[in-house]
Amino acid sequence: MQGSTPPSQPAVKNSYRGISSDQVFLTETAMNELRTHLSFTQLRFYCSKQQGRTFHITTAANSSGEAVVQYFSGQTNVNPASCGSFVRMENDNSKLAGSCNQWYKDVWGNSGDQDRLYNHAAFVYGAHHWLLAGSRWECDDIKVGVSSGDFWKVFVR
Repeated sequence: MQGSTPPSQPAVKNSYRGISSDQVFLTETAMNELRTHLSFTQLRFYCSKQQGRTFHITTAANSSGEAVVQYFSGQTNVNPASCGSFVRMENDNSKLAGSCNQWYKDVWGNSGDQDRLYNHAAFVYGAHHWLLAGSRWECDDIKVGVSSGDFWKVFVR
């Protein structure tokens, strides 16, 4: 997911085949479908704002990281533990990644719905969010505007 100012909510896709577009959100159904074709074992979350910080992590290559992949792929509705489930990438300077023990309920996500990958996927309540919903496009911040060059991306491996 990449974008500048959020003129409107990008298309939500229920199939991974929709990812050819620059601005698209994948539902858990689409992630599950993608996983059946690619058998990925890790997710990488990467966002950055020109006027803020960079949140750049990859899920750990362990059972905790696998639980995160299963959650975002809709294979389970159990919110996985945050701490021990990811590794910070070299350019990460986020407060979110540095405070996994402060994430809401100490877990990934807050949504059991199809929007779990982009609606509060990771967050510290009232402080640092991974959130792309409506007019709120947040990257390790809360209610801060969007500038040209800001981006949000999720990779699979």
